[in-house]
Amino acid sequence: MDDFLKNKVVVVTGGARGIGKNVSRAFCQNGAVVVICDIHEPSAKQTCFELQKQGLKADYLKLDLSRVGAPQKMLKTVVKTKGRLDVLVNNVRFSAKRMALFAETQKSWATEMEELKTAFFASQEAIRHMTRVGKGSIVNISSVAAVLTCHQSPAYHAAKAGLLQLTRYLAMEGGPSGVRVNAVMPGFIVKDEDRQRFESANNKSYKVKAELCHPLRRVGFSDDVAQAVLFLSSDRAAFITGHFLTVDGGLSLQEQSGLVFRLTEKKKRKA
Repeated sequence: MDDFLKNKVVVVTGGARGIGKNVSRAFCQNGAVVVICDIHEPSAKQTCFELQKQGLKADYLKLDLSRVGAPQKMLKTVVKTKGRLDVLVNNVRFSAKRMALFAETQKSWATEMEELKTAFFASQEAIRHMTRVGKGSIVNISSVAAVLTCHQSPAYHAAKAGLLQLTRYLAMEGGPSGVRVNAVMPGFIVKDEDRQRFESANNKSYKVKAELCHPLRRVGFSDDVAQAVLFLSSDRAAFITGHFLTVDGGLSLQEQSGLVFRLTEKKKRKA
C-alpha cells in the first residue's frame, strides 16, 4: 500500500461495478476513504464488503443520480458524514446501449445526456465544498469516443465529447480556488467481469485482432484506467488541470488505413 492519498475522502459515482469498481479499490488501497455512489445496491454492498474485508475504508450510498437534486444530496451527505470532500470521480453511466444513427431516439438520447448533466451538477456542488478549504480534485471519465468516431451511438459520442469541454470549463472556474479538474479518456478496455471470456480459447481470434490494433500489443483493463484516475486525483498531479489523459495503449495514434493494411497483411501471412 502507498499511502499518498491517506484519509482523503473520495466519492466515486457508479463505483460498484466495471471501471468504477477498480477505481474505488485503487483509492482504498492507497489509504483513501471511499464512498461509492451507485443505484445498484447489491453490487455496492458486495464491493464495500470485499474492500472492508481487506481492512480498507469503504462505504456506499444508494442513489439514483438522474433524479433532480440527487448529485447535490450525495455530496452534502458525504460532507456531513465524513467531514470533508477531497476527490470526486464522475464515472456513472446511465445506458449501456449504443444505438446506431437511425436507431437513436429522443429517450435514448436523453438517457445518454444524463451522464453529462449529472457530472455538471455533482461538480458544481463539489467545487462549492472544495472552495471552502482551497483544494480539491475532480476527474471525469470520458472516452476516446469523444475525439474518434465509430458507427454506433451519436448520443454516446456527444456526451463523452461534452464531458471534455465541461472539464475545461470547470478547470477554469475552479482553478482560482485550488480545485483541479481533469478527464481520463479510456480506449478499448476489458472490464474484470469480461476478462475470462475475452481471454478464453473460443475468443482467441478476436483477442489477437484486438491486441494487434494497439502499438503496445495488448488491450486495456479496468485497472489501467484506475491508475490514471489515481494519479490525476493526487498531489502528484498538483500542477495539472484541464487535461485529458488518454488511456488507450496507443490505439488512437494510428492512421486507420495503415492499421487496416497491417491487419490484412497479418491475415495473409497466416494463410
